Amino acid sequence: MNVYQTVMMDLDGTVLTPRNTVTDELRNYLKVLRKRGVHIFAVTGRSYGTAWEVLPQDFPVDGMVTANGMAVYVGTTNIFQGVLPERLAPELVRRAERAELYYELIPTAGGRVTLVRDRPYILEQVHGAKPDSVSENEWLSRLQAVNQTIAWEKTIAESEYSSTSKMYFFSRDAGKIRRWKQELTELSREIPFEVFSSSPNNAEVTAKGVSKASGLRILFDRCRLSFESALAVGDGENDLPMFQIAGHSAAMKNAPDHVKEQADEVTDYSCAENGLCRFLKKTFD
Repeated sequence: MNVYQTVMMDLDGTVLTPRNTVTDELRNYLKVLRKRGVHIFAVTGRSYGTAWEVLPQDFPVDGMVTANGMAVYVGTTNIFQGVLPERLAPELVRRAERAELYYELIPTAGGRVTLVRDRPYILEQVHGAKPDSVSENEWLSRLQAVNQTIAWEKTIAESEYSSTSKMYFFSRDAGKIRRWKQELTELSREIPFEVFSSSPNNAEVTAKGVSKASGLRILFDRCRLSFESALAVGDGENDLPMFQIAGHSAAMKNAPDHVKEQADEVTDYSCAENGLCRFLKKTFD
């Protein structure tokens, strides 16, 4: 029987179902593991606020790494908060507007900010039928964002730019995101930053040297835990740094092949089949 001291879990495509919900069975089993002394950490590209938009209030978690490592929490206490380089966010907004690319600026205070003048072409990205390359949970998240949670602002203040923890980009055209990532890679040689994707249709920007792994190092150091006894489960490219430092890693069945290839094992079931819960029960029981 494998015994792990810590479970590190991605949210979208792992903890969350395609409908952005958490099954009662998973929530209850995580509570069982915590009673056994296992530490439960959520490790996500979402900001702290947007993570709790989809997690139930009683979701059992001891700590969180959010915004792909840009913020770290022990319980509800923020122990680390990073920001993007000062001139990066306005430059990315300018370039995203030129490319007519869906974007969200995520300030350290949480939430999402987008300029209202860009709303027409951004709405076009979530209009009509869902493209095959876009997962259901990402599509639902984009619809919720444009209809409910984005703060559409006339201008973005310098204080908002200087306190940006992450930027998120999306296109219904995966080819457009591939070209955008190439442009970002070129820009990162001038202004250092990191680029991650959790799906073929998105790109996320964090500060240089920041990833899910860097956030977890801060969290593990504070909690005095060892990665050798840590289990990581995820489904996206942005989970690979977490896989590399974990004692054992598992890719979800719904993960792309290049992610599965870099994991120690693959779950038998997808996030649509309560795959994480079934995998944890198989592993711990």
